[in-house]
Amino acid sequence: MKIVFINPPFDIIQKAYGSARKGTKYGYWAPFGIAVLAGIIKKLDCKFEYIDSTILDYTQQDVVNHCMQSQPDMIGITAQLATREVVKHLIQMIREKSAAPIFLGGTLATTFAESVMLENPGLDYVVIGEAEQTLQELILKIRNKADISTVRGICYRNGDKIIRTPSRPILMNLDLLPQPDFGVFDLKRYIPLPLQYKKKPIIAYLSSRGCSYGRCTFCFESGSAAQKYRRHSVKRVIADIQMAVEEQGVKEVAFWDDIFLVDEPWVLEFCELLHQNKIEIAWQCYGYAGSMTKKMVDASAKSGCWNVYIGFESATQSVLDQVKKGVTVEQLAQSIGWVRESGMDVRGSFILSLPGETPQTAMESVKFAIKNDITYMLFHPYFPEYGTELYSELARSGKIIDEYKGRTTAQYIPEGYKDAKEVESIIRKAYKKFYFRPSYVLKHIKKIRSWDDFKQYYEAMRFVSGIAFSG
Repeated sequence: MKIVFINPPFDIIQKAYGSARKGTKYGYWAPFGIAVLAGIIKKLDCKFEYIDSTILDYTQQDVVNHCMQSQPDMIGITAQLATREVVKHLIQMIREKSAAPIFLGGTLATTFAESVMLENPGLDYVVIGEAEQTLQELILKIRNKADISTVRGICYRNGDKIIRTPSRPILMNLDLLPQPDFGVFDLKRYIPLPLQYKKKPIIAYLSSRGCSYGRCTFCFESGSAAQKYRRHSVKRVIADIQMAVEEQGVKEVAFWDDIFLVDEPWVLEFCELLHQNKIEIAWQCYGYAGSMTKKMVDASAKSGCWNVYIGFESATQSVLDQVKKGVTVEQLAQSIGWVRESGMDVRGSFILSLPGETPQTAMESVKFAIKNDITYMLFHPYFPEYGTELYSELARSGKIIDEYKGRTTAQYIPEGYKDAKEVESIIRKAYKKFYFRPSYVLKHIKKIRSWDDFKQYYEAMRFVSGIAFSG
C-alpha cells in the first residue's frame, strides 16, 4: 500500500506574512508532524511519499500530475484556514483523476470537520485532532476492507450523510510514538528565515504537545481545540536528536514547543544529556516569562542554545491582564535580561491590536523592545482565532471581520483605533522604527563575518522592507 501526503501550493511567507519578497524559498521547515506520521506509516509496511508543493515550486496541476505518477492507494492533504480554497480546488482536481481515498488533516480539519466535508464532495475522510493513532487505525481498516465506523476521531460519508465518530482519547505517553523519520525530506531545501538559524541542515522538533500555561484568551492552545499538555521523556528526545544527527547530518534543532523552557529539572537534565552524549548541535527554543528561571537559561546557553523566542504580546500591563497572559511587564524585562546575560539572542513578538491596545500603547511596546535590546522582533495585528475565548467574546459583540484576509490584515479593530488601515499602518511603523534605527543597522553590520552572513543580512533586509513598506 502506498500513501502520498500533500502540502498544497501556498506561499505563506508572501501571502500570510505580507512580505513583498518573491521567489526566495526561505521561511520553510520540514514539518515535524509529517516526520512522525512517516515513522508510523513505515511501521505498517506501507510506502510513503511527501509532496511539498511550495518547496518544489508546484502549481496545483503539478501536484496532481506528480500524485498520479506515484499511483497512491491513499492520498492525504494537510490544511490550514489560509489554504481552505486552495485545498478545495485541489481535491476536485485529484478526484477527477483518481478513485483513491482522500483524507484531510491539520488545523482546518480539526476546527471545521463537518463543514469541510460538506464543501468538498470528493473528500472521503477528515482526521480530527492528533492524527497518529487515528490514521494508523484508518489505514489498517481501509487496507483490510473493514468497517471504519469504529475508528474514533474521524468524519466520513455514509451515503448522503456525514458521520462524525466519537473523539479519540489523547495519547498521554508520547514516548509510545515511533521515532520521527526525517529521511523523507530533502533537508537542504528547507531554509528558515534569514538570521533565524546558525547551521544547516536544521530540523524543527516538538518535545511536548499543548501549552503548559494554556490560559491566554487569544491563543489556539487555550481554545476549544487545545491539546492537553504532555511531554516526551528527556531520554526519548535525546535519542530522536541523536538519530537525526547520525542519519541525516542535522546540525541544528529548533524546538517548537509552545513553551520549551518550563520544568527546570527537565531542562537541566536535557542540557546535561546533550553533553554526556557528546551531541554538538546548535539549538533554539521558545520561552515564557512566567516559567523561565535563570538557572535553566544559563544551562541552555552552555549546551548550545543560541536564541530564545518570547511572545511578549504587549508592554502595557492592562492589556496583558485583559488577555490573561499571566505575566508582568517586569517579568518580561527580567527574562530578556537573563537571556542576554547568558550570551544568547532574544527574539520576540508583539500583537499590536489586542483589546485595550491603542496606537500610543502599541508604540510603547516598540520602545520597550528597543530599550531592552531585543535582537529580532515580529509585530502582528491580532488575528481572531476561531474557538478561543477572545474570539467568542468579540464575535458576540459583532467586532470581528469574518472574511479571512490573511494574518497581516486587521480583522479586529480595538476601540482605540480608527479602522483597519490604522492598525496596518501602526504595524508598518513599528517595523520601521525598530529595524531602521542607525544604531541597530550599524550593530548588525559589525556582525558580518562571512559571505553567508552577508547573504543572510541582505535577505533579511529585503524581507523586513517588504513588510515595513508594503501597502
